[in-house]
Amino acid sequence: MQNYQTFPILLILLIVYFISILLVKSKKITLLTQRRFWNIVLLVTFLVSGILGLVLAISIDQKINLSWYLQFLRLHVKFGIAMSLVSIFHLIWHLPYYKTILKK
Repeated sequence: MQNYQTFPILLILLIVYFISILLVKSKKITLLTQRRFWNIVLLVTFLVSGILGLVLAISIDQKINLSWYLQFLRLHVKFGIAMSLVSIFHLIWHLPYYKTILKK
């Protein structure tokens, strides 16, 4: 059974997120800089997970035996976990926007 280290990934992201909040509150960085940082993290996690997912799917469909298949699979899942968690931050920021859409 694989261990994808969901809890350590969650813990690291939460620590970095709260540090970024503290940096904004202490005016070391702007809210815009914080949001840009997290948007870049979201983009990178999406690209890595997505590209590795496509490589894995193509290798299975075309019956290509990749010697590093399990390493790709682990990275794909770990980046997918990170992307899911960062997307929750993103969703929370945009909740007011979604609430106005749903009220209509």
